[in-house]
Amino acid sequence: MKHWFIAALALVCTWALGQAPAANPTQRLRGTIESFDGSTLVVKERSGEVLRLALADTLSLSEVLPIELSAIQPGSFIGTAAMPAADGTLRAMEVLVFPEAARGTGEGHSPQAFSPAAR
Repeated sequence: MKHWFIAALALVCTWALGQAPAANPTQRLRGTIESFDGSTLVVKERSGEVLRLALADTLSLSEVLPIELSAIQPGSFIGTAAMPAADGTLRAMEVLVFPEAARGTGEGHSPQAFSPAAR
């Protein structure tokens, strides 16, 4: 029995080591663009950390601009960022109105890590 267990464990370890490493997950940043020189973007995160990012050809950026509440119309494609309240409900921190071309992307609810400075 002991030899069978060791053989099974060795097989699992061999299989795990042979698996391709997981691709780096997408990392979203929230901050202010400090500068851009055509190939490097300098971003100051809400935490105060300054990041120098080498840009890929597939880079995608979004800009957030303030709007009046009246600009949100029935049927608008919106997203919200929310934090859990003490009673377990979610308290909206912001509401974003997306362009119609973005409808259907990123739908649903998912957690996102916020830096302490963003709270």
